[in-house]
Amino acid sequence: MARPDKKMNLKFGPLLLTLALVAAAAAGGAWVGARLLQPQDYTHEDFHDRLFAELHLTDAQHELMEVLEHSHAEENGVLESRLADANRHLAILMESESAYSDDIDRAIEDFHTAMLEYQKTSVRHLYEMRDILNPEQQEIFDRHVAETLREYAN
Repeated sequence: MARPDKKMNLKFGPLLLTLALVAAAAAGGAWVGARLLQPQDYTHEDFHDRLFAELHLTDAQHELMEVLEHSHAEENGVLESRLADANRHLAILMESESAYSDDIDRAIEDFHTAMLEYQKTSVRHLYEMRDILNPEQQEIFDRHVAETLREYAN
């Protein structure tokens, strides 16, 4: 006569196997979905490489873009330092303050002010780049910028 625990194993074995397979499939599906739906992580250089490949810039346009990039890189460096400093200051305050305070509020505002200036500078830079282009290139540029912004929004 079969032992009762063996009967139970035979009775629930297929169910447990099915549950394990469903869990593995769900985990695999979630991982694949997260990878496929994750927005592309483009660097500033990737953005420019993709864009310039489509625009077919003239030599004169390319030179003007290089000058813009150089000045924008310097300005970005300053703004990125301001952002990092504001973030470090907020971290120090949060580590030392036992409750939300006016100092923390000001530190948050300082960070957001720096971030706002960074974003405004970036958008201004895009329009400066756009001004160098002819109307056909501007259409490509506008589409490319809009697509990239939408990718980041997802």
